[in-house]
Amino acid sequence: MGVLSSMYVATSGLSAMGTDMSVIGNNITNMNTIGFKQGRAVFANIYSQTLTGRSNSVNNSQPGTGVYVDGIQSEFSQGSIENTNNGLDLAVQGNGFLTLRTKAGAKVFSRAGELALDKKGRIVDPDGRVLQGYLYKNGKMGSLLSDISVPQSTIPPKATQNVFSRINLDAGITENLKSAQSFEKSTNIFDSLGIQHLLTYKFHPTSVAGQWAFEAKLDGAAVTKGGGSISYIPKGHKRSISTKGMVGLINFDGNGNVASVNYGGTPVKRDNNGVSHARYTTSLDDKAKTPVTLDIVMPKPGEKVRSNHINGVTQQVLDLTQYNAPAATIEETQDGYKSGDLNNLAVDRAGKIVGSFTNGVQKVLAGLSIANFNNPSGLASIGGNAYAESIASGVPSYGQAGVGGRGTVLANSLELSNTDLGRQMVDMITAERGYQASASVIATDNTIMNTLLTRLG
Repeated sequence: MGVLSSMYVATSGLSAMGTDMSVIGNNITNMNTIGFKQGRAVFANIYSQTLTGRSNSVNNSQPGTGVYVDGIQSEFSQGSIENTNNGLDLAVQGNGFLTLRTKAGAKVFSRAGELALDKKGRIVDPDGRVLQGYLYKNGKMGSLLSDISVPQSTIPPKATQNVFSRINLDAGITENLKSAQSFEKSTNIFDSLGIQHLLTYKFHPTSVAGQWAFEAKLDGAAVTKGGGSISYIPKGHKRSISTKGMVGLINFDGNGNVASVNYGGTPVKRDNNGVSHARYTTSLDDKAKTPVTLDIVMPKPGEKVRSNHINGVTQQVLDLTQYNAPAATIEETQDGYKSGDLNNLAVDRAGKIVGSFTNGVQKVLAGLSIANFNNPSGLASIGGNAYAESIASGVPSYGQAGVGGRGTVLANSLELSNTDLGRQMVDMITAERGYQASASVIATDNTIMNTLLTRLG
């Protein structure tokens, strides 16, 4: 080892410190870049030269030959979350990356969720890369990773198939007040063309304590056509009793729960095991000859009175109680709707993209793909706030947000750069001092060389 070797060592220091300054400068200049992850230079010493000398010396005989940059390591710590007014601005909170497809068809990965719809209805980033995920069909998520596209569309009407109503009938009402104290509940239902109809149940007390009579109307007209029957099926044998119209009686027990149901003068009761063997079926027609078929099953204690769907119009579920409280509809839902146009998109924490339509319907259209890597620091930066898979990173593991260690998705949010400006300023001073010190070594070596040449010359 000599002066020339010392100059080589110092030169390697200049190179390494210069690279470090470049990394620090890149971190600082990207402190406002969405989804940016700060990096740090990783240094390693160059193979040391072993000096000749005594083999039994207790001291090391390797003076070292300098330093080099072993790599630039990205730090994927969570950046701060900033709220925005764009519903398609997405931030990943936790592990993982949004999956994007380039124009060349390659999969790339990003933490920058600045997204928008392009003219084709695809969700894209500012560079035109298309967001990837799993499309939904008939309420089920597909298994193939594909472009997420949500073009303007119209959802067709759906006939009502299920209606649920939770109702309390006032136990304090008497038969003498029935005309003033009757309780009426109406539900808007839809046919297959999206035309709205009004299905109404009217309840009023009878002279029997704990008993209420009820009747049904469709679009204001009393339902009388068709009649109905009570079908008993004990031990596999069926017999029917004819009835007229849709009028029935409901009896409550002392606890305010349904005890029995009576149609056409024939009671339907549970046996000693609490099992109902009877089913009441009646067909309802309105003036437009729209069939409404109800199949009412006697409930067990605490269960609901069900009108089971038969022919595609409606299934009415009445959760009835009789407590000493004003008669009221506590809860009501139905699943039919008219046609509607897509007018808004929202993304939930599980990465599901939900479309809202003008008819009030919300429908899951797609689910985001979140990619995880065994070594995210090994990803190759390709610019545009995106990364590519590399040998060091390993292959991506795709899946839903919030599943398998993947982070959740925050809509109306962006992840800011995780650059720690204070730390970068300290690192910059350290790198500057290292650069100056390496330059001083070279200057000193140059002085020694000049002295040597002067004396030899």
